[in-house]
Amino acid sequence: MPWKELPHTADAGLEIEAGSAEGLVLESAKALYSFMFGDFFDLKPDGEDVVRIESLDLLELFVSWLNELLYTYDVKERIFYPKDMSIDLQNMRLSANGSLCIAPKPVRVIKAVTYGCAKITTEPTWKFRVYLDL
Repeated sequence: MPWKELPHTADAGLEIEAGSAEGLVLESAKALYSFMFGDFFDLKPDGEDVVRIESLDLLELFVSWLNELLYTYDVKERIFYPKDMSIDLQNMRLSANGSLCIAPKPVRVIKAVTYGCAKITTEPTWKFRVYLDL
């Protein structure tokens, strides 16, 4: 499993793993959505969108990515599912093209993705640990 839930007294944590930065972007989206919606498989695309993020560092890039996905759900009531993406690790930019899909009913509500205890490592594999404010 490329991600697992981490124990926490009040919030929830996720630890996501992948073989590359692009893989970690995709796996972190899947982990967030699986946490929010449980097992869901029938995505119904009803639009296209582009997400662009610029940040100061790698951790901010990934936390901002998940917060952007959460914002899209909260405002548009849609899941943004990335189809293709590019990451410029030198300038800390992420660009993703993808589908907007009708969101299933959530099983857990997330208020925000936080920086508290968040961590990202790139060796030996890409790993992102993040906590969610419930």
